Amino acid sequence: MRFFCTYFDAHYLPRGLALHESLRRHAGKFELVVLCMDDAAESALRAQALPGVRLLPLAELAAAHPALAAARANRTKLEFYFTCTPWLMRHLLPDLPAGALLTYLDADLYFFSSPEPIYDAIGAASIAITPHRFPPSLAHLERYGRYNVGWVSLRHDTAGLACAIDWADRCAVWCFNRLEADRYADQKYLDAWSERFPNTVSLTHPGINAAPWNIKDCVISGAPDQPLINGEPLIFYHFHALKPLDHQLFEPSLHQYDAVLTNALRAQVYLPYLRQLVQGTDHLTETPDLLPPSDPADPRCAYALMHVLTLLQISELDRAQRLSGIDEIKADRDLARADLDKNTAYLNEVAKDSAARLASIEFYQAKLKTAYADLERNVAYLKTLEAEIAAHVKVSHDKDVIIADLHTRLQRATTPGV
Repeated sequence: MRFFCTYFDAHYLPRGLALHESLRRHAGKFELVVLCMDDAAESALRAQALPGVRLLPLAELAAAHPALAAARANRTKLEFYFTCTPWLMRHLLPDLPAGALLTYLDADLYFFSSPEPIYDAIGAASIAITPHRFPPSLAHLERYGRYNVGWVSLRHDTAGLACAIDWADRCAVWCFNRLEADRYADQKYLDAWSERFPNTVSLTHPGINAAPWNIKDCVISGAPDQPLINGEPLIFYHFHALKPLDHQLFEPSLHQYDAVLTNALRAQVYLPYLRQLVQGTDHLTETPDLLPPSDPADPRCAYALMHVLTLLQISELDRAQRLSGIDEIKADRDLARADLDKNTAYLNEVAKDSAARLASIEFYQAKLKTAYADLERNVAYLKTLEAEIAAHVKVSHDKDVIIADLHTRLQRATTPGV
């Protein structure tokens, strides 16, 4: 039995259903706990009664963990969703059989083959995380975290429980959609796990968590229903930032990560997922496709062009804002440079004054050394005088004793009868 958990709201319901269907095809016997983020998602899932799925209402999770409920008040909807990830695992993990693995899955994952190679790679590890595997051109994105939360496995053992508790506690305190030195959302906390929790493994197989951010230099091949990535089976793909447009067109957002939509990527990865995504959609009159459509004669190309123009307009506005920001940064830089020049001039004056003071100190140090030498000579001379005085005092004392003795003898000699 494999244990999984995820969460989504009504907006993400089609992706959650696609994830479940891919698990049903490839994961063997499993339980998927779905944290229902709104009533609409819960109602729809209860009506479908999907095999292997257990529902957990958000209200139940929040009631069991006051720290999670309190966190909802000071963050956005997205930030609260991020906060729920570790709390969902913390809530479920203690109820699993001892030694069992609980794996969190983002709802926009889709399995193309069995996840058993992942479990082989995990082995006896207590914690398993997936690196982003950014290509060199995207290395700067590592500042948001080296690992992605799309797949996180924690074992019901001492290390796994400690990790779940620590992660949840940290996210309750801080889990925001902004970058700081050592944290970003729920994601950047994972960077420290390999050091803080010794039994942690990093999953590096190219077919694990393939995604727009690491697909750039990859080669997709294989049979239509068994895609390969760099010659290895594609286990699951992370359809991050896939945006639905009108007329069953979807924006893959690959351009955000300097990647292009190759024919193989379209045909063997995206289109199978899109077909699953729109399954059951009422009044489906058009075949799902990506932007740009594969057929140049597709009438939706005109709509695609309008969408591209909108993207260009947004991009131009963003560029203008960035240029304005650059101008502000340049102005701040010039002010900082002027302050630096002032501070440098001041430090130079201080240095000159310090040099004069140092010369004066050295002069007086030389004077003191001479005075100390004179003092030592005077002390030695005084000690000599003291010795001479002591000698004279002794001689004087001895003389007085001799004279007194002579007087005594004289008296005796001159006194009759003595």
